[in-house]
Amino acid sequence: MSYETSKDKLVMSELNYGSYLRIPELLSLQQLLSNPAHHDEMFFIIVHQTAELWFKDLLHETGSFVKTLEQGVVSQSLKLLKRMTAILDLQVKQINMLATLTPVEFAGFRDHLRPASGFQSFQFRKIEFSFGVRHPFFLKFFASQPELAEQLASIMAKPSVYDILLKTLHTNGFSMPSAVLNRDFSEEYVSHPDVAKALATVYEQPGDSYHWVLLFEALLDFDEKYLQWKNTHILMVARTIGAQPGTGGSSGLEFLRGRAHLRFFPELWDLRSLIGGSPH
Repeated sequence: MSYETSKDKLVMSELNYGSYLRIPELLSLQQLLSNPAHHDEMFFIIVHQTAELWFKDLLHETGSFVKTLEQGVVSQSLKLLKRMTAILDLQVKQINMLATLTPVEFAGFRDHLRPASGFQSFQFRKIEFSFGVRHPFFLKFFASQPELAEQLASIMAKPSVYDILLKTLHTNGFSMPSAVLNRDFSEEYVSHPDVAKALATVYEQPGDSYHWVLLFEALLDFDEKYLQWKNTHILMVARTIGAQPGTGGSSGLEFLRGRAHLRFFPELWDLRSLIGGSPH
């Protein structure tokens, strides 16, 4: 129950579904800019607002995941990772819903979005930066919000989730190259052949450490959903606006395709080429 003061008297108001979830406030946030109101703008706003809510929870789950990873509590890490992957799976389905917009329908309100752009999604950029897909190029999209740009720059200077994984493995007896453990975290991660070899050894000779193999496979599930999200996004953009520039001034489809290959855990993919192949 919650209490509030009214005319110097303490009034008791009973907590309910709507007040707990702030439903009235939530439902007031869908403000259309098109005039006259375009039918499909409501759909567009809701898809993106709910995506941002899920991004918020994904960052929340990632914080706990990192803590359990640093502690080497693999079972707890797996539990959190399962939920994180489920969230990304939902995001793949959700962004695909935008493909229900025909080019004419989207064009009917798209000009009202300028110069807003998905590049300005701070939470999505924070997710990518946290997992190691980071580049100072994206900071310029937050020039008018210096506090957000500073937060992203701060993340770039710290180890990514992948860096933390490799350090944890090293601490647990799986030797990792010092060049990777002591790298400049503000730089893009570059795959190292010795990391792939070390990870391949865990697969081939797990001993009592098979829980790490399970974690690796779960991390690949997460990475795969991230790649699916990007590719689904590309197809959706191609379907709704084709090769037109983005509303924020980017090259649109061309730019997205140029980043489609980026992955969170590169050597977990690379090691597949080593196992069962030539000796390493």
